[in-house]
Amino acid sequence: MKIFKNCWDKIDTYNCQYGAHVFFDSTAEIYVNQWLAPSRELYHEFSRVNDEGYAGHCKLVFTGVRKFDFQVTLMHKDEDGKLFWRDPMCTSYEGNVTEGLKEYILEGSLHGFLSSVAINVEAQGFELHILENDEPARQS
Repeated sequence: MKIFKNCWDKIDTYNCQYGAHVFFDSTAEIYVNQWLAPSRELYHEFSRVNDEGYAGHCKLVFTGVRKFDFQVTLMHKDEDGKLFWRDPMCTSYEGNVTEGLKEYILEGSLHGFLSSVAINVEAQGFELHILENDEPARQS
């Protein structure tokens, strides 16, 4: 695993395809399956990059979290083939951290679902954890 600290300005998360998210103490981690837009500086660090230059197989790690809101809105197709949005599902976390906070706003979709994802985080720090091609399977 490669870890890059304080590199938020070197990635774009407006169209990411997200997976699992977990909390531990005051740390939130979100798996990105695909569609992360890395800077040229970080592009070659990724083990998975698609033909359009978007990367994945990494985790967005927020440290010193005060607020974490993860909202998923699923799209459904009815019997006539018409698409409509379902009610949003929200996961929220509140921490006790009060100093040195920065706001992070992420958008995209949920891997494997017709969906829209909106994530809002207030945290002290950010790290990008780029997984090797066979991580974490080899650690199991």
